[in-house]
Amino acid sequence: MDALFLIVPLGVIFSLIAFFFFEKKAIASKKLKESLGLPTPSIEDFYEKFQRYETLSNVIGFFIAAYVITLFLASLKHDPSYGLMHALSYIFATTFIGTLIIFGTKLKKSILVQVFATFLYGAPHIIAASLAFLTRYLIG
Repeated sequence: MDALFLIVPLGVIFSLIAFFFFEKKAIASKKLKESLGLPTPSIEDFYEKFQRYETLSNVIGFFIAAYVITLFLASLKHDPSYGLMHALSYIFATTFIGTLIIFGTKLKKSILVQVFATFLYGAPHIIAASLAFLTRYLIG
């Protein structure tokens, strides 16, 4: 369990850096589309909002980044003999801490933006980290 004290902070830091990188890309995409004079989507048109922020490609990019980060950290300090509890502790701790940090950075935004941003961090991160530990287990 000593490895958790090293890989959890590194996992949080690296995954947040990746998340904010892809969030910055999404905001740049929105600004580019606004500068081209495209009309603002209506409140009900979620598909157009997803397109404007290039949400799908950014979520996939973050998923891949979170997978690579977790696989690297799991390969660095995780031994499959630690068991499932170690992997689940890492996944829960990094996702929970990262979600709290993202929620805190979005405090001045609407509650919908806060929830949506934390969901776009948490869901891909949980799946990517789970797959990374599964890959590490199968390799090791």
